[in-house]
Amino acid sequence: MTRARPAELEFVARDDPELLAYMSSIEAGGTGWINVEPLIAEDQEPPPPGPFAFLGGSTHKVPIVTWMPGKRAGDGTVKPTTVGLQHATGPRVASRLRDLGLPLPEGWRITQDHPRRGLVAMVPGEEDNAAVVNWLLLAATALCQVPSTGRWLASVHAGLA
Repeated sequence: MTRARPAELEFVARDDPELLAYMSSIEAGGTGWINVEPLIAEDQEPPPPGPFAFLGGSTHKVPIVTWMPGKRAGDGTVKPTTVGLQHATGPRVASRLRDLGLPLPEGWRITQDHPRRGLVAMVPGEEDNAAVVNWLLLAATALCQVPSTGRWLASVHAGLA
């Protein structure tokens, strides 16, 4: 079985209408996810990890954000949306973000805060997608260890869950 290539979208605004339309489409279809990362100028790209990087901490100097909508259960209920943030800033990133003035929004529940695997949280189903994206991109900007261009690249994996 051949997998379709993800659709890619470059954007600047945190409430980009095309990105929000993709999110709505994935929610309606019930499968898929979106990864978003800041675009880095070529001369600012961090060096690739060395051959023994797997022994150390995270190598995500450029954070990667993942958004995956909740799945509909057999009884009609919808599980919470899941968001993730891979980063290379060490342990307890939720506390660090709170100290930076970016606490996890009310109602979000942390399911993982690990230095190598990143931060994962469950988002209540009634949360507005634009608000979710806004917080995720603010957090990624705060954790990015190299200067970014202010532009973002979304990889939309629709219907591939």
